[in-house]
Amino acid sequence: MHSRRDFLKVSAGAAGVGLLAACVAPGTEMAGGGAAVPKEQRQGVMWGLQYDPHVEAYQRLSDLFASQGGGTFEVQPQAWPIPPKVIAALAAGTQPDVACIMGEQLTSLHLHQALVPCTEQVYNHMDVDPDEDFVGDAIGAYMWQGEIWGVPTECNGVGNMVNVPSEDVIALGLEDQYPPLNGEVYFESYESMWELGKALQVEEEGKVTKWGLSSQGWDDMSYLGILRTLLDPKGMDWWDLENKQFNINTEEGMEAMRLFVEGPVELGIETQLDQNHVDAALAGKVALARGNGTPSMPIAWDLGYTYRMAGAPMIHEGEPPIFCGEGGWGFISLKQAKNPEMAIEFLRMLVTDEGQTSYAMIYGGQPNTAWKGLVGSYDHFVDNDPDGPLVKLTKVLQEHLLPQTTFEGVGFGSIGEIGAAIGEGCSEVRQGNIGSEEAVAMIQSRCEAQYEEWVSDVRELGMEP
Repeated sequence: MHSRRDFLKVSAGAAGVGLLAACVAPGTEMAGGGAAVPKEQRQGVMWGLQYDPHVEAYQRLSDLFASQGGGTFEVQPQAWPIPPKVIAALAAGTQPDVACIMGEQLTSLHLHQALVPCTEQVYNHMDVDPDEDFVGDAIGAYMWQGEIWGVPTECNGVGNMVNVPSEDVIALGLEDQYPPLNGEVYFESYESMWELGKALQVEEEGKVTKWGLSSQGWDDMSYLGILRTLLDPKGMDWWDLENKQFNINTEEGMEAMRLFVEGPVELGIETQLDQNHVDAALAGKVALARGNGTPSMPIAWDLGYTYRMAGAPMIHEGEPPIFCGEGGWGFISLKQAKNPEMAIEFLRMLVTDEGQTSYAMIYGGQPNTAWKGLVGSYDHFVDNDPDGPLVKLTKVLQEHLLPQTTFEGVGFGSIGEIGAAIGEGCSEVRQGNIGSEEAVAMIQSRCEAQYEEWVSDVRELGMEP
């Protein structure tokens, strides 16, 4: 099996000097000279996720850019994950001009020095203050060594919510006891959430046909949010940048694992499934779905589901939890872009109300917008009824959950590898193979191993971590 280090070496060698050093900067004329192409006739390439709602959003943005006389982007959707495909395309000279990629997934592109810096030529040029004009953890996902390397269009959308099947709760006569139907945002405790999950679980002839709860999938942000909340009274976080220390194999780490996985498994309301909690909820296999808000979105209502969003449970009595955010999707450009000026103008369009609104129409209306100017604005929603479910959901997110969410942090290595370690640990606990103590020890060890390799990778590329 090839290690990530092998991949970095091979891809860096294949890309050569053109990628790491002799990059074409925006504003320079492409080699070969020739007459400048009128802006409206320019043709660029846009990559993004091969998923229908995303592709529709990319096309809207391309159409908006064309309507402003900027030129036309050909949208070329790509299967997940996108960064390895970008690196391969850079080596082959077939790279896009702009791409939609989650900020936390840009590590390999940072190490290859492949991205265009945006602080001066996008944010300062457009008189946009990243700290003031974006929500929550959105901009943090695009920070690297003091520079901003893209424009976010979403902030965190996982780890801080629970999807509650409202009609099922009402059918049991429990609407006055649990959020959000009782008017509260957060479950008062994990025990309270488990209690509702137990009531909603369906069993026939001693066999579970609908589990009370699933938190499977996106485990890292959910787990790290719990751990962050438990560590906060000590002034600690899950990753200590100053001391280069992970705080997962701790008493708090074990308690976080107990609350997140071991507790509901021991109660018999959660098990390891062959799919994540979103898919399981929409297939009718689980009642409460904790972590990703998709079941509470219009895409699920169209399928006949009536989920409502509540906040993840409180841990310290009466205090809202602190959440760990992974940022969200956004757009970058590459130093080897064939249409560099066009790419920068597109990114500038994205730091406007019009550009952000065009993206935020995704899914019938994106509640976790990155752009602060859209907070409290619902005109672009398919259902903008102030008493409707989409606006109610958006208010929960924007007024309560997102203000409690900060970016996961920087300098710890690969969040992908950390997420995989956390996911594996949670899976082993869900299956009853190990307990919380063994799980956090395993996760800590894996995190430390990937960090050491990451530091070595960075230094081999002539950079300091």
